[in-house]
Amino acid sequence: MKKKILLLGLGICLLFAACSGKKTAEKGNQPDTEQEEKKEDTSEKTERKDSDSKEEKENSSAGAEEPGKELSQPPEVTFTDYSQDITDEGSGAILLSVMENSPVVSIPENEAAAEKINMAFEQKHTETQKYIEEDTELARSAYQDLSDEEKESWTGYGYGSVYKMMYASTRILSIEAESYQWQGTPHPNTWTFSYCFDATTGKLLSLADIFTDKAKAGEIVEKHILKTITEDPYKEYLMEDYESYVSDILTEDVFYLNEKGLVVICNPYLVTAYAGGKIEIEVPYQELEEVMNELYVLK
Repeated sequence: MKKKILLLGLGICLLFAACSGKKTAEKGNQPDTEQEEKKEDTSEKTERKDSDSKEEKENSSAGAEEPGKELSQPPEVTFTDYSQDITDEGSGAILLSVMENSPVVSIPENEAAAEKINMAFEQKHTETQKYIEEDTELARSAYQDLSDEEKESWTGYGYGSVYKMMYASTRILSIEAESYQWQGTPHPNTWTFSYCFDATTGKLLSLADIFTDKAKAGEIVEKHILKTITEDPYKEYLMEDYESYVSDILTEDVFYLNEKGLVVICNPYLVTAYAGGKIEIEVPYQELEEVMNELYVLK
């Protein structure tokens, strides 16, 4: 990320840590100010994105790996549902409503590749439990601080980590995940990221794996991003200095491949306000063919 993004993320994380004690003592389900809500939104987004990016970099840091033999059938993906309502033992009130699933990949002709992919999601599921425990304690503290009358209108907090398969072929497996956190604010904090695997090896692909010229590829992608965000329905949500951050959108954890091309995920607060929502920009293979590894270009 560029300097401003780094400074913003570090500053907000420090602010979040300093204010966390105050937050757990708040009464009711609503924030004191819109400004405080936005700071907490961005802090949570930065913290969890950093964790996800770290995991993905570790998976892709094993070095160069020779592509495997192309599969005869695409991988099969099912999902284990871990959703639950965590309640207060005394009153039975819901403290935290959790929506969570985890992908389970099956590749009968290459079990080693499937195991490697599944280990990545098992690790992520384990990490998610830490966030759930933290949010449960925040909810418990907030609930206990309410008056009896306020407890009657308590709706609980929410946490989500929800995956869905975006594309599967005899070479590529693309999976998208949306994380969200809701603590009584007008809208939840959300962040969408992605996993793009070489299905023949189980390797989590990096930008260096799919691009032969990252700089040139970045220029092509940026043109598509600018075209998309400056048209309806997104242009009305653009931030004042959005052009400064277009080059920061394409990172290791927000791209995947499908049958048409490269898809880049632009999350809220990067170049648009929260109301602009998640934006997915598709760049056709035809425009990237000269700067992409031919293994991953669908003809």
